[in-house]
Amino acid sequence: MISNHIKIAWRNLRKAKGLNAIHIIGIAVAIAAATLLYLTAMFELSFDTFHENRDRIGLAYTTTEPESGLRHSATMPAPFAPALKAEFPDVELISRFANSSVILRHGDKQLESTNKYVDADFLSIFSFPILEGNAKALENLDGIVLDDITARNLYGSTNIVGQQVEIYQDGNWMTKQVTAVIQATPRNSSLSFSSLMRFEQMPNYSVKKEDWSNENHSVFVKLKNKVDDTKFTVQAKAFMDQYYKENNDMLKRDGAKADKNGAYISLHLLPFSDYQRNDLDLGRGASPMFPWILLLIAALILFIACSNFINLSLANAITRNKEIGTRKTLGGTTGQLIGQLWVESLLLCLIGLVIGLTLAWLILPEYNAAMNYKLQLKQLFLPLNLLYFSLAFALLTLLAGGYPAWRIAKTNIIQVLKGTVAIKGSALRNSLTVLQFAIAIVLIISTIVISAQLHFIAERPLGFTKTEVISIPIGEGINPQTALQQMRVELGAQPWVRHVSASDINIGRGNDGNMSTSRFGFDYEGRQVSTNFMRIEYDYLQTLGIKLLSGRDFNRSFSTDTAAVLINQQMAAQLGGAEKVVGKTLAMDGNPQIIGVIDDFNFQNLRRTVEPLTLSINPNIFEIAYIFVRVQTDNLQESLEQVNSIWKKVNPKANIAPSYLDENTQKMYKDEQRFAQIIIGGAIVAIVIACLGLFALALLTINRRIKEIGIRKVLGSSITQIVVLLSRDFVKLMVIAFIIASPIAWWMMNSWLRGFAYRIDISIWMFLGAGVLVLLIALATITWQTVRAATGNPVDSLRDE
Repeated sequence: MISNHIKIAWRNLRKAKGLNAIHIIGIAVAIAAATLLYLTAMFELSFDTFHENRDRIGLAYTTTEPESGLRHSATMPAPFAPALKAEFPDVELISRFANSSVILRHGDKQLESTNKYVDADFLSIFSFPILEGNAKALENLDGIVLDDITARNLYGSTNIVGQQVEIYQDGNWMTKQVTAVIQATPRNSSLSFSSLMRFEQMPNYSVKKEDWSNENHSVFVKLKNKVDDTKFTVQAKAFMDQYYKENNDMLKRDGAKADKNGAYISLHLLPFSDYQRNDLDLGRGASPMFPWILLLIAALILFIACSNFINLSLANAITRNKEIGTRKTLGGTTGQLIGQLWVESLLLCLIGLVIGLTLAWLILPEYNAAMNYKLQLKQLFLPLNLLYFSLAFALLTLLAGGYPAWRIAKTNIIQVLKGTVAIKGSALRNSLTVLQFAIAIVLIISTIVISAQLHFIAERPLGFTKTEVISIPIGEGINPQTALQQMRVELGAQPWVRHVSASDINIGRGNDGNMSTSRFGFDYEGRQVSTNFMRIEYDYLQTLGIKLLSGRDFNRSFSTDTAAVLINQQMAAQLGGAEKVVGKTLAMDGNPQIIGVIDDFNFQNLRRTVEPLTLSINPNIFEIAYIFVRVQTDNLQESLEQVNSIWKKVNPKANIAPSYLDENTQKMYKDEQRFAQIIIGGAIVAIVIACLGLFALALLTINRRIKEIGIRKVLGSSITQIVVLLSRDFVKLMVIAFIIASPIAWWMMNSWLRGFAYRIDISIWMFLGAGVLVLLIALATITWQTVRAATGNPVDSLRDE
């Protein structure tokens, strides 16, 4: 029976090549798009899943709610972790986690390593595979853990436990012992590094180890039980009352809002499963909805393909009425007919599956390059992914093939043979078409809004020059001040170089991948004031093109300027206004005097409003880490290459390329750019497949009304009148789809835009533009069929009467 069904199905597929080609193309394109989106979503959801007992690991962070609004901070002081472990019985393991980079040397081989300063518990908290050594490796204060890539680059082997390696730190070479080798962190790890050293080896640790005011690292905690943030916060209140009493009292004094436990500063744990994606701007802080939106778009694309299949199958039923009636007359049962028709649909879906997976395989390299992924099609055949994919395909074939087969097989045998049968269900077909185009309109509106927001971000004045300023990460291997002085000398001879300066913090995300901030809090005239802090060098304002609003800039002729600061307008507003603060002294390190007020510039991303900022040239607070070069040239790429060449001459060991601030600021919105690309791609695929469905509906309608068209032509109707008549119903469907899609798209995009402090307004033209575009595409799709029907010879449609 099955083999007979397959033979007949194959024969019927070869008969209607054109219609079946549309079937297959729709299914193939949908499967290819859904496969890419599914693999992407599964990769995003796989972050950190390889860690055992992940539900017991959390990131410590504090929450406060001053008058300026709710704040979350995951930076902690050096004595926090030891105190918490000693006094909190539910804490099983704890580790501090601080960023750095170091130069490693073995013999004549030398390289820069992305290093993290951690505690002895780190390798027991996380499940990074240990190739040599064990989880106790960091109990040795002078030990260092390398990943296998670094080990092979330095030693040519991973069997190096017990060997010595030299580390360049604070201008000196020191010898450490390799105590373990771990596997390089995978791409789906939120934490990435190539070496680990004990936290106590951090520069100036002896000064900071008892300082509760200097917050510069994260803390990871592993509890004895599953992380329960509400319970943990209540239990940690006594700890916070003891060690953060001064902060608590100052917040209370300054009008901050207490939480439900009566605390003005409270301690929380962010489950490590949320470290990669959360709404609190902690950890990696990416959007938690991104992978789920990918899966939703994949499901919607498959839904459109499935509904198209149904419409096409029902449209084709008219041409098979006599075949079905004859089979019934000869004794064919409804079940046999359903089986035969479903096998035909299954065969179409299987062909579409093969073509779709082939198409996905061909597109995948370009997709990976564009989206910065390393996805592989073979990941689809992992047990869990294969189960999900098989279930989705089975559901697709049952819906797409099973329902039309059931409707066609149920037709009345007498009506079929008399030629008076009509496959009912126009309401369903119209509903599916409306839903298809509603989805397409939502995606098109989303594309327009997202593209407009990203363009707004790219073009919005940030308060500094970003197109002609080059950022150079200094890194290790050279004294930062020496590097700056040599670069000033080398670049000073170039006529296209305007200014050179430096800072401890980059603007945007450079090629080193780092983004950081520093904050200070202090009392000012009886109120606590909090400010972001940057250590800069002379000529910083001129280099970045930042406006000085009042007072003066740092000047080399004033030796006292190392004990002076510049502040931005937001900081000035906290202190009483820009007109009052120049000359005032701040209760910070060295009690600096305010000598000027600068314009607000976006030193953070545009998801945040500009925050208070203080600039200092005091070399004793922080060390510079980035050199900035302002150029004036008609060839930006050539200037970048020349600056890089000069930098290589000054620091031959440099391995991180300079970049323009324009590029750096765009890197802060990688998630949004990926989101936009996927939405645009999804909109194109949805429109293409939905138009195939519209083609099916047009074919069905025209075939049903072919005699009516002939009669109208005989009675004198023009081609234009007939085309308008046939198109009118489709236009109504597009209008209904637009009415359904518009509020949904507005809600989605308004919610997305709320994540930006600086954003566009959603305009009516975005909706009208999407509606008109879809209407034009729809009309273009059905025009060929309607014109063909309207220009046909009426004798051909009426002669059987």
